[in-house]
Amino acid sequence: MTLQFSDARPATYAIELKGIDVVRRGLAILKNVSLRVRAGSCCAILGPNGSGKSALMAVLSGYLWPSAGTVTIHGRRYGRVNLSDVRREIGLIEPSRTPAFKPAMSVREVVATGLFGTIVLPLHRDLDAGEWQRVEAELPPLGLDCIGDRAYGDLSSGERMKVLLARARVGDARVLLLDEPTVGLDMGSRAACVRAMDRLMQRTDPPTLVVVSHHLDELPCAVDQVVLMKAGRAVDQGTSHELLTSTRLSDLFDCDIKVFRDNGRFVASISALKE
Repeated sequence: MTLQFSDARPATYAIELKGIDVVRRGLAILKNVSLRVRAGSCCAILGPNGSGKSALMAVLSGYLWPSAGTVTIHGRRYGRVNLSDVRREIGLIEPSRTPAFKPAMSVREVVATGLFGTIVLPLHRDLDAGEWQRVEAELPPLGLDCIGDRAYGDLSSGERMKVLLARARVGDARVLLLDEPTVGLDMGSRAACVRAMDRLMQRTDPPTLVVVSHHLDELPCAVDQVVLMKAGRAVDQGTSHELLTSTRLSDLFDCDIKVFRDNGRFVASISALKE
């Protein structure tokens, strides 16, 4: 699906992609993808393996340069601004590429590294009172205030994911990109991660959240925009009520899917592959 853009760019859009193509070694990974995400909203990107979801996240974060098209984050267009400045406002969380923090670091210390975009605290100076206050402010919304002194290496996978979310927020990330944040987590840890995302979106100043997932029940209740991807294309875009349906998802994943609501969340049940 291709969106039509006017010359005017409303400031309410945190993310704008126009006509993005990515070609690598002769293979088209993304094909004419256009997307707008409003500031403070939650956008879910769904699609089968190999559909280009992770490539799209890499383009958004500036780690994969498109072969064609433009990327604009909060009104700043890649190629016309200092990319490192824009990246400071973007929190990219990929469980498969979790930073190698020292296991003995406390939860507070790991969260505090978000102030500097590093995996260790600076050796040349101590954090001042204001910086520690910023760290402390990010712990309660994610349920981390009671484990702030625990060693990062002793945490469960779900607790670590919440720490990474707090770390991204303390660094003033206004856009959070979560690429399959619950992959490899058990059911309890997955639930904790989803609750953490819900809490973020309930704040008075929520970030713009973009979540890649294969599972509907892992999406925050606040999801209000959905992008369906297949074979490198954004085949459809719309609201969760429009696109998170049995018919749309069955066509997308080529299997019979039943979608229903449970306590405000979308849940999918897979019956069989299509004949």
